[in-house]
Formats: sequence, structure tokens, C-alpha cells
Amino acid sequence: MYKVEFYQPTIPKKIFDIDIDNYDSMINGASSNLEKNFSNIVNYKYILSVSNPTSAIHLAMCAIDLKRGDKVICPINSYADVPQAIRHFDSEPIFTDIEPRSYLMSLESLKYALKNNKSKKLRAIVVSHFAGLHYDISDIVALAKENKVLVIEDFSDVTILNKNIKILGDIAIFSLNYKHDNTLKGAIVAFKDEKIFKRANLTKELGVKLYNKDINYLYDVIEIGCDYRLDNLSAYLLDGFIKDRKELYKKKMKIVDIYFKELDNLKHITLPIKDKNHSYSYFIIEVDKNRDLFAKELKKRGIEVALHYIPLNFTTYYKDKYNLKVFSFPNALSMYQKVLSIPNHCKMSIDDAMQVCRAIKEVDSIHI
Repeated sequence: MYKVEFYQPTIPKKIFDIDIDNYDSMINGASSNLEKNFSNIVNYKYILSVSNPTSAIHLAMCAIDLKRGDKVICPINSYADVPQAIRHFDSEPIFTDIEPRSYLMSLESLKYALKNNKSKKLRAIVVSHFAGLHYDISDIVALAKENKVLVIEDFSDVTILNKNIKILGDIAIFSLNYKHDNTLKGAIVAFKDEKIFKRANLTKELGVKLYNKDINYLYDVIEIGCDYRLDNLSAYLLDGFIKDRKELYKKKMKIVDIYFKELDNLKHITLPIKDKNHSYSYFIIEVDKNRDLFAKELKKRGIEVALHYIPLNFTTYYKDKYNLKVFSFPNALSMYQKVLSIPNHCKMSIDDAMQVCRAIKEVDSIHI
């Protein structure tokens, strides 16, 4: 059977450049070089590299000095790492519904959440550019300023290609994994405010500070932190991926173009929003009914699929902890019943993409 995997990681080209005899000198300072190169792309002065996107969101919470009883607003379709980072500080996530087609944070739902949480305990809003759809969050930033809360902008799903990308958050988070283009899981956290950056830089390394850089064995523990650091080897390889990102993106977008052409006007399928600011980290289709049956039929035909993401009010912990109901977030409920992510990665061939299309067309034609 012809199989198409949901993702297949790319081997970093720079791995072939490593000279074992000069290994230490090659990777020495790689994390700093990575941070410098990324700062040139996003035009943020204060940049830190970390081990993965989950570490990034956790470090962002450390940076704003989140405390017990504080509150942070996030969409109900956030991945588990966002609310878990909030809960690790014994703080409370406040969930919003999403927009029906973009799956982005609902502005009206956010206004409702802000209206019902008028206290100094409300600290931040986490805004995710879901599935790679980069959108203007000016309205959200205006509401945040009005309510004196910070904005943490999550670009984990977005492939950053140039300096023209509009970044408005007080803190911005970027994945260096580019959603499965490689197996390395580094991330970047960028800060507008120097004070917040300095706190993040301290907590990034266990809250440890050297007394004297010339005597590197004398240190003090200034704050509670964790080891979020990105190792130099991963940083060296990921720096290469930053330089290759346009090539990887072009390969992925060829698959996207095939999907939009071949899967248009099917009876049971709705394609994602077509937008020049969408990098389609996940190519999410909507199945009008019996989504799970549709998925099973695709699997029989060798097509791997996935689901991004299960609304948190459907998960045991958050449902029980906050007494969330299935119908509390109607747009997220509708999304959850329909969405299906199909393969879209830079190692797919044209034949792979056409095989996915053939399978979807075949299942669509017999779907009940």
C-alpha cells in the first residue's frame, strides 16, 4: 500500500559540515550566534534561545513573574503546553472561544473574558497564530493596553521568512522546528521590555548568577528558575535551518497549491482559509459530518491524519478542574467535530500529494 506519513523530518544540512576533530570550536557560542541571527530577522533587541516551545511559554510566564492566583487568558483550542505552563505557577487560565473558520481567538469572547476579570490578578493574554495563519492582533493589543495586561504572541505555528512580519506582542515566541521540518526542538523568546528580558535571562539558567565572570566557580542563586537553555549542537544545526527556511517553505507551499487545486468543490470537504499570510503549518480541512469515519477510510488508504487541537474543555483535567461544559465554547465545539489535518511537509513529493488527493476524493465520493 502507498503510504503518506503525516510528517517526515528533514536531516539538517549542517550536520555534514561538522568536523569531529574541531567539534568544540565549531559549536562554541552557537546559541549566541543563533540569537543574533534571529534578532536580525524579527527586529527584536532582546532575544533568548531555549530548548523547545514548551520551555519558551514557561519562560515567558517566569519573565512576567506569574504568581499563585494570577490569571492568563488563552484560547480554548490552545495546545496543552499553554495552560499547563500557567497552572505550573498555580495560576488560572481563562479560556476564550475561537473564530469559526480561522480558529483564532474570538475578539468578542476576549472582551467578555476581560469584562468578567477586572482585577490586578489578570496578567496577560496569550494569542496564538493558529496553524500558521498570521493575523493582525492590533485590536487585541489595544484591549490589553486598556486593561493593563501584557500580550504574549505565540508564533510557534508560523514560518518566519523576513523582517516584514508584524509582531505586536510584549513577548513573542517562535518555534525553530517549523512544525516537523526537523527533529530538533529549539525555540526563541523575544522581549520588548529590557526588565522582563533580564528576569527571563536569569530564570533561564536556574536563577544562578556568577559573582565574577573571571572566576566562574563562584555563584549565587538569585531567583527560582529552570534549565531552559538550548545546547550548542542543536543551536548550530538550527541556525542552518534558519538559513534554509525559504527553501523548505517553498517545498511545503507546492503541496498546499496542489491541495487547493485538487480538493476544491468536494461534496463533504471545506478547505482552509486561503490567505497570503498563512504558512499552513497544518493543512486543516473540515469534514461536514462523520469526521472520524472519514479519517478511518483515509487510514485504510495509507494516509496518516491528525487533529489540531482538541478543545481543552473536552480534556479530563480542565473539564473537571474548572467545571467546563461541552457547549461552553460553541465555535470550538463545531470546529472539533469537523477538523482534520492532512499531511503537509517539505519532504512530500508531488506523487505523495496527489495520492492524498486521490484518497480524499475517493472517500468523499462514498462518504455518508
